[in-house]
Amino acid sequence: MQLSQLMASLHPVMVHFPIALLFAAVVMDLVAFWRKDERLAYAAMINLIAGTVGIMLSFTTGNMAIVWAARQQVTQPPLKLHENFAQFTSWAFIALVALRSFVHVRRNRPYFAVYLLCGALSLGMLAATGWLGGELVYKYGAGVALKAPPIPPTDVDLANLSLELDDTEVAYSEQMHRVFGWMVLGMTFWLLYDNLKLPYAEKVRALGPILLVGGGVFLMVFSDHDAWPIGNLKPITDAEVLAHKIIAAFMIFIGSAANLVRRKSAEAGRLQHHLVAILALVGGGMLFTHLHTAAPYADSAIGVYLHHFFLAGLALSCGAIKMLELLAPEGNKIWKATWIVLLFLIAAALITYTESMPFWLEGT
Repeated sequence: MQLSQLMASLHPVMVHFPIALLFAAVVMDLVAFWRKDERLAYAAMINLIAGTVGIMLSFTTGNMAIVWAARQQVTQPPLKLHENFAQFTSWAFIALVALRSFVHVRRNRPYFAVYLLCGALSLGMLAATGWLGGELVYKYGAGVALKAPPIPPTDVDLANLSLELDDTEVAYSEQMHRVFGWMVLGMTFWLLYDNLKLPYAEKVRALGPILLVGGGVFLMVFSDHDAWPIGNLKPITDAEVLAHKIIAAFMIFIGSAANLVRRKSAEAGRLQHHLVAILALVGGGMLFTHLHTAAPYADSAIGVYLHHFFLAGLALSCGAIKMLELLAPEGNKIWKATWIVLLFLIAAALITYTESMPFWLEGT
């Protein structure tokens, strides 16, 4: 519990840095676009990546801050509104980084202009998120040492604080994580087989896209036991369920694209690696903002989020390693070996996943 309180206290300290970096990144890219300045565009991209990492870390501390604000009996609708804005803003900047990695200030000027428009819209969402966060402190007293909140909690607020995880939901979630752990393990052995250049590598190479597309379809349908994707509004009204659907759609897209370029030229192979890196980065980024518990203020919910924080860090590391492989191919063998080791760790973490506090943090 001390760990979650410490993380909550860091939120107001951390949140200002990514805001400054992201505004600077988009403004610098705008100037670079006008002046066709590649060096300035490169500096802007570094700011964009750093700011997006910062916003995901801020979301992590913010999630803990919301848990403790709710336990202060701060009314929950404004907490949820701020959380939803923060979640969608984080997704917007993750998508912006993915888009930015494909566009060049000189070679792709029309696409770069689209990126700048998306960047301006994302900054608007970021500003709204900051405004709502400020209201939580100054209007509702979140994080402020008060004897009672300025606006009393409702009966629904108090009832939510007493919720516990449902055994059926816990079992379903653990089963789904373990299924995808085995899928990641299959992907890992697939990559290892390909890297070792064993017999029939060309035929085996087709299995990766099949695993991705199949896993995406499975996740689209079975991600949530009460959210069938057809004829139910929950997938588009619940941010947690929607995150599952977005990741599933992205897996299907990346798997299909990887299959299309599988037998093309060396440049197409490079594009395939780029797509895989983007999948790892987007998946890892969304895990930082992902919550899935019907008891959001229970102690076990903090443990669930810390599990996802660990998985997100591993996934982002995978994406970063793959990007380094593209930027510095001379270290090819090192990058590939590191990538496979990280995938083994992700598979192990998913296969042993539990909806509780991680065993190495019990008692904290």
